[in-house]
Amino acid sequence: MRKEKIDAFLIPRADCHQGEFISENDARLTWLSGFTGSAGLCIVTLTKVGLFVDGRYSIQAENEKNCKYITVLEFETKVIFEWLRLTPGIVAFDPWLHTIREIGDFRKELKRSHKIQPISNLIDKIWTDKPKEDFRLVYKLSTKYAGVSHQEKISNVSSIMKDSSVDFVIYTLPDSICWLLNIRGKDIPNTPIVKAFAIQNRNSEVEVYLNLKKIPPPVVNELEPKIKFFPTKGLITRLRKLKGTVWLDSKSCSFAIKKILTKRNTLIHDSTDPCSTLKAIKNASEITGTRLAHQKDGIAMVKFLHWFSINVAKSLDEISIIESLEKFRGKGEGYQGPSFETICGAGPNGAIIHYRASEKTNRILKRNDILLIDSGGQYLEGTTDITRTISVGKNEKRKKKHFTLVLKGMIAISKLKWPIGLSGRDLDSVARYYLWQEGLDYEHGTGHGVGSFLSVHEGPQAISRRNEIELKPGMLISNEPGYYVSDNYGIRIENLLLVKTTPTKFETKRPMLSFETITLCPIDKSLILEDLLTKDEIKWLNDYHSQVKQKLADKLEPKIQKWLIEVCSPL
Repeated sequence: MRKEKIDAFLIPRADCHQGEFISENDARLTWLSGFTGSAGLCIVTLTKVGLFVDGRYSIQAENEKNCKYITVLEFETKVIFEWLRLTPGIVAFDPWLHTIREIGDFRKELKRSHKIQPISNLIDKIWTDKPKEDFRLVYKLSTKYAGVSHQEKISNVSSIMKDSSVDFVIYTLPDSICWLLNIRGKDIPNTPIVKAFAIQNRNSEVEVYLNLKKIPPPVVNELEPKIKFFPTKGLITRLRKLKGTVWLDSKSCSFAIKKILTKRNTLIHDSTDPCSTLKAIKNASEITGTRLAHQKDGIAMVKFLHWFSINVAKSLDEISIIESLEKFRGKGEGYQGPSFETICGAGPNGAIIHYRASEKTNRILKRNDILLIDSGGQYLEGTTDITRTISVGKNEKRKKKHFTLVLKGMIAISKLKWPIGLSGRDLDSVARYYLWQEGLDYEHGTGHGVGSFLSVHEGPQAISRRNEIELKPGMLISNEPGYYVSDNYGIRIENLLLVKTTPTKFETKRPMLSFETITLCPIDKSLILEDLLTKDEIKWLNDYHSQVKQKLADKLEPKIQKWLIEVCSPL
């Protein structure tokens, strides 16, 4: 930094595609700070180091930071800018690792005290044992699973482009490119994407920039002639030659790309990635597929929970539990692997919202613990994500009360009907209501969008205080309120929901939406204080467990079937 004459350097948890999940060789933030969470920013100055993380990771970051000079702070723009204002000067950043929107905010907020300057990455100059990039072959996803051909998807985007008077769309998010072309890969653990950039023109032609060794000839032959593949290094040259109006998404497009495009020959149309909006609404085949994926996942989860119930007294630890769950999922037809690294926290580890078990932290279950296990699977038919909180032995009334309050919030979202036009922000408080009445809350959103054999966290929709995207029929979203007591226990219950239109019996006949629960797995009744539930809530739970039995029981061997019927018996 002294050699480059800069006063601060930004290290995000990001790669040049700005997706949530990254490869090991892009994990600069982890290499520098020790923090392994999926979101964060480290700022190094010549006198201090700030590690900024959101509420999900505050405990984890304190536990993982590898240097006493690192101060863990809240990942809020106000906090970041106030912290930086104490060290005026030049703030440097790698332009490929920050979005246009992000750098715009830095320049706006710090214009009086700092110069915000792009620079080659300083971490790469000192990270001498950086892992090599993995490379796996790209494959075509059958229209049987995708539901719509790649030609039709490209044509739909081209129509949107023409309506917006746009000549080119630049795609930087790999999941958008994979959805558009109906291709998948293994460039990122647990998420079947292909690292690539793409440019689409109004004539439905798409140029894809990636490592050409990843594209086998059969895939090339199937996608040509409208889709052409080029080496990644050719992207910059191509961007410099673009002429016309270019659509990019400043929330996900790297600053470097806009810098290359800012020439006399191009105008910028800054709007949400068109694929992001289109892929959020699942088609009929994707909806059928996700129901099947959740049925397969439900079978695996029930087998796992049955195994857990008969082995819980054998000093199980977190890692062995994770391994066992993966074995049950691995037997499912069409299973492609986990959809994310399983969160399995026993006792106090459950209070770390995105905890990851390691040899260092691995905890043996103790009597009267509660276990929080958040996991998911990738199937050719769809992506799953489920959280269950399980009692080990007997638990005190306080834990049961907290569990029941979380359950009430989860049921409230599941049963909700709302007028067309509302967003996740409008719904979020419904899940928190019962906790709020006790002065309690949780430091994460209530739900996130989910892809179709793509990313387990898929926007633009979410149920959170900040999300303003309208919820529409066909969107898939999680429902996962929680409550966490630091150094003691964590509680979260999660099902996936499908947004659908609902018949209305109201006098006004106003169009309404509702949710269909597609996750199939028992909820631990031993943690429920039944007196805190209303008749309607008990009915919902009994109906849900009846559905779980109906859809799964005949696919299980007799002893597991008997166990399922027992744990799903009505309250």
